[in-house]
Amino acid sequence: MKHLKKIVLGFVALVALTVLAACQQSSPNTAIITMKGHQITVTDFYNSTKTFPQFPATTVLQNLTFSFIFEKEYGKQVTDQDVTKRFNTMKSQAADSWSSDLQQQGLTETSYRQTLRIQMLQQKAVDANITKTQFTEANLKTAWSTYHPEVDAYIVGSSTEADAKSAHDLATSNADQFKSQAKDKNLEVKFDSSNTSIPADVQTAAFKLQNGQVSDVIPVQNSQTGATVYYVVYMITNPGKGTDMNKYKSQLENAIKIQKENDQAFVASVMKTYLTKYNVTVKEQAFSNIFSNYTGTTN
Repeated sequence: MKHLKKIVLGFVALVALTVLAACQQSSPNTAIITMKGHQITVTDFYNSTKTFPQFPATTVLQNLTFSFIFEKEYGKQVTDQDVTKRFNTMKSQAADSWSSDLQQQGLTETSYRQTLRIQMLQQKAVDANITKTQFTEANLKTAWSTYHPEVDAYIVGSSTEADAKSAHDLATSNADQFKSQAKDKNLEVKFDSSNTSIPADVQTAAFKLQNGQVSDVIPVQNSQTGATVYYVVYMITNPGKGTDMNKYKSQLENAIKIQKENDQAFVASVMKTYLTKYNVTVKEQAFSNIFSNYTGTTN
């Protein structure tokens, strides 16, 4: 389920049926949440729980709230074609497990598209705030202190240390043969320090290499599976960092963007901004704390 888990907002769980039943005792048009230009009623809530039966009640209401806000703010910037492109990418990555993944999450392809759209709208909101507030000179200098420009390298990864050592020995004793094999296996990778797919230990070792140099065997433990992968890096081109920060301004801005997108506290602060802007008010006492993870307050 690793692909779908990246997209579905909130934790997957059963809806709080007792709370839902209590809401159903109210008038269908009773407002659970109000905000500028809109309200979420008991009927809205009930219909959404039927679409997302395995989402907790709090997540259903959060998604209804932010969906309205972000559609107003960024709806024109996320087209149906954009959603379809992301949908097809996720489906391709899931491959044979696609149907079972959806079933496990209690989703259909239609409802999954809705979660994708909400996620993409939220991404627009977060990125807009990053562009507006985070590309300061101070932040650029901080990013520059740890940034390394793009390098071009062959990276061999193996499940056994012996195989990795064999690759290392070949690279150091017969570079032409090693490079020929590496090309045949499509092992050439271009990456800078903002890359999130190359393990940090591999990047650190790679950036120290000069052109034509080979790293030692680098063991990296997978934090999810516990398995160790052994890497060897052959450096094709390492341009070095130099001293001109402005030369890499766009790359530094991208590094800041990636860092902030993965900063939960920052994302929460952005969500709080929109909750305040739209004067979001929870009317139903049972849900009074559903936005506390964004606002930092509880009742």
